[in-house]
Amino acid sequence: MDLNQLAQISKGRLIGESINFEGFSIDSRTIGPGELYISLLGKNFDGHEFLAEAKGKGASAAVVSQSTQIDFPQILVDDTFDFMRSVAAYNRNEFKGKVIGITGTNGKTSTKQIIFSLLNKYNNCHRTLGNMNNQIGVPFSLLSLQNNYQYSVIEMGTSEPGEIEILTRQVNPDIAAITNVSIGHLEGLTDTDSIALEKGNILDFQTNNGIAFLPKDSNFYQLWKHRTNAKEVLSFGFDKESDFRIKGIKSDLENNLTSFNLYFDGSKEELLINGIGLHNALNAALSFGVAFHCGIGLSQIKENLKAVDLPQRRLSVFKSISDSILIDDSYNSNPASLKNALDSLEEMKGKKICVLGEMKELGEGSAEIHKEMYHYAKDKTDKILLLGDVWSSIDLDETDSLIIFDNHDEIYDYLVSVLDHNTILLVKGSRSTRMDLIADKLKN
Repeated sequence: MDLNQLAQISKGRLIGESINFEGFSIDSRTIGPGELYISLLGKNFDGHEFLAEAKGKGASAAVVSQSTQIDFPQILVDDTFDFMRSVAAYNRNEFKGKVIGITGTNGKTSTKQIIFSLLNKYNNCHRTLGNMNNQIGVPFSLLSLQNNYQYSVIEMGTSEPGEIEILTRQVNPDIAAITNVSIGHLEGLTDTDSIALEKGNILDFQTNNGIAFLPKDSNFYQLWKHRTNAKEVLSFGFDKESDFRIKGIKSDLENNLTSFNLYFDGSKEELLINGIGLHNALNAALSFGVAFHCGIGLSQIKENLKAVDLPQRRLSVFKSISDSILIDDSYNSNPASLKNALDSLEEMKGKKICVLGEMKELGEGSAEIHKEMYHYAKDKTDKILLLGDVWSSIDLDETDSLIIFDNHDEIYDYLVSVLDHNTILLVKGSRSTRMDLIADKLKN
């Protein structure tokens, strides 16, 4: 596709010559040579201010919504966000392969990565870049969707009512999956019922040929099953009625592997996935089901599952100070993902310490939720180290197993004094709490 074609699709005006380009970028800091720079305009930023920087780093052309003096080809449009949406819609309508859409409170990015790994044997699978799952990230990901791919795996997130509906119309999935629903983003969605309804919008297929994958253990399974117009509903989980049923999960901390049995279609398979944790087995079962439905061979699925490269800072295992073991789960945190992380420690032998930052975006019930999660952690670990104003503001037991700190450095200094070869350390918190700073200092 060249600039002239893009201008026609987006109803823009081409200024300069029509040239080919190497891809799209919305960030002048990371743009690569030959890419097309899209000058997005937001409440707190104006991408037009970085046009010169983008050109200096090798951008071949730009999409703009105002006249500029930068001397390279440009497509002038009324709105650069609309440009992305129109090109994304064109690419999706032209795409002949299968599109898999994924949403859920937790596990979206990991599940996307697993499905991608299972489908991508011949470099024939497209996917969301990173965790770009919002109303900017989804259309941006679709800009690179072309018919040299056979599959596309698109992740969809939400922080307010109506967002999944908008993204689902853009993605138009052939296969839609919900990983789970739990408390999260409660400042925009008031409770788990509203989150379940919001996530359920992914199940409104534009044709009657859609396939839905749903978590059988969820309290909302029947709600979702009865609201969708899917041709077929398939389930995964621990429930004995699951189409893809999990049993016998075991984590191998030393080798960073999780093993489990999967029962499906009258068969039983022993599976291994790279990474630890109960939730990884659930994500793997869902991903296995999608790949199996797409006709991928069993041997390829099993082989690729063991080699999955999961996103960083999601229960990532490292050697740490004094030969201790660090589990870095600092990417983000909410009650369900924290419970998953703590549950993953249960069968591990050793002294267990968890370092917890705050969980953000929990609304008015935040303090009570944090207190509940403290008691959950107390039953799973030997020592709890806390950081953040919410932890400090609630009434917690005064015991030797609890310490509340004022900053990252205090936590690090304390850990250096207590870690030994028998210690398993979990570090977790919402992204803004920067618990990754502690985790990175502890890695050998």
